[in-house]
Amino acid sequence: MKLLGSAILATDLDNTLVGHKEKLDQLWYYFKTQKIPISLIYITGRHYDSAVKLIEEHQLPRPSILICDVGASIYIGPDLEEDEQWRLITSADWNPELILNVTKQYKYLERQPLPNDYRLSFTIENDPGYVKEVEEMLKLYCLAFYLMYSSNKDVDILPSHTNKGEALKYALQKYAPEQFRILVAGDSGNDIDMLRLGLPAVIVGNCQNEIKRYRYLPNVYFAKDSFASGIQEGWEYFYQSAY
Repeated sequence: MKLLGSAILATDLDNTLVGHKEKLDQLWYYFKTQKIPISLIYITGRHYDSAVKLIEEHQLPRPSILICDVGASIYIGPDLEEDEQWRLITSADWNPELILNVTKQYKYLERQPLPNDYRLSFTIENDPGYVKEVEEMLKLYCLAFYLMYSSNKDVDILPSHTNKGEALKYALQKYAPEQFRILVAGDSGNDIDMLRLGLPAVIVGNCQNEIKRYRYLPNVYFAKDSFASGIQEGWEYFYQSAY
């Protein structure tokens, strides 16, 4: 499978693409009237069933690629079948049982229920020092993992070298055409690894404070407008003269 269009929007869902219906409708209208052959990659912290439910509730166009679980799972094609190669890569040194044995001693980490163990998800109330302590303890046990703390409450523990940025890089290398224009869009800390890829990117105006310092990366545009209008603003900044 290859993405059909040479223009790609790789965007987070909650509070980036989704969050304001009128602005979302305006974004789709913009791509249509400008005759931009957009291919969609949705990249979310939600698990698969939750992401599909959101897509259906907001009547979003079906994406060519759906990246879930903060990058730990990838689904492709019209039927959104799981990319088994990525599953093998991410599960190679992943041991969620041992990680849980360590984290259960931290009573302020509240585990969130998930339908699989592709990642482990917790919440904690605005205590980055506590999260750092958990991370250091996991390192002492020589466990392979990647810890993501975002929105002052969400703690995701992922397979090593797994995050939204690594998943997007993999998907583009495997499925994108040789020549393409892309815009990466996000609003919170778990989107930071996408910004670090060096691709044209936009931080929407309603973003979390934790991501604002990355507005100074040379590849990042910091939008004045919010939600999907911020995405449109970013696209026009990078590509208006191309169409």
